Amino acid sequence: MEPNAFVKEVYRRMSLRHAATQARASWAEMRINPRVVQAKHELQLLLPQRKDAGILDIGFGQGWFLAACLDLGYANLAGADFGVANKSNIESWSVRPIVLEEITDNIGAFLADRAERYDFIHMSHVIEHIPKYSLLWTVDALYRALKRGGTLMLRTPNMEGPTANSSLYVTLAHEYGFSTSNLESLLDICGFDEIRFHRATVFQPTAKQRAGNALRRIFLKESEIRHRLFGVSTISVHDSELIATAKRGPVAPFFDPKFQ
Repeated sequence: MEPNAFVKEVYRRMSLRHAATQARASWAEMRINPRVVQAKHELQLLLPQRKDAGILDIGFGQGWFLAACLDLGYANLAGADFGVANKSNIESWSVRPIVLEEITDNIGAFLADRAERYDFIHMSHVIEHIPKYSLLWTVDALYRALKRGGTLMLRTPNMEGPTANSSLYVTLAHEYGFSTSNLESLLDICGFDEIRFHRATVFQPTAKQRAGNALRRIFLKESEIRHRLFGVSTISVHDSELIATAKRGPVAPFFDPKFQ
């Protein structure tokens, strides 16, 4: 079984095993979900200024990113994932239609007929599930699907963070690991400009969270010193998660739907 098929089979089985216990939140429940509140705080300066911008969330899961965008007033939202039929509750969150679409094969094939369609594409903890041999095909497809000047936002475990091994091997479906250097290189050779890494900040942290953050800073500083002494990365990000944005530049897309 090829790696891409293996990942799909892992998630198919997980969905079958736990479909009955998966929460299907109402809009009233979702808009006050702490993950959604946090996302609104993080995204306000990263999302397009126009509220009618075309936004696509690939691998939307339980819909926290779509919920945050909806609550921020965005009206042109779409999500793509495996097993969309089990997540139809998301469509009821708004009278403005949230388009949910099934990824039947892979992300590149899904985007093949969507050239220059979106202003913003979001993928949270998805790119590490893509086999190495498919990374160029997938990122080329993401680049081509964006409008000129459109933004791609990626979140992925940081292999230069304090828990790299745990982050990489926590699930059967992780295929590849990223640091700032190889992620920046991947985005660059696929044509992206203005590649930037962002640090997450907790919105209205509790006393417990503030104490935890203070303790984490000690370990993050140790990780930073260790990587400065022995590492090769030129960008100093040692949090457990990488948050990157990049814009489609003037380079013509490399993506060719005839080749996969």
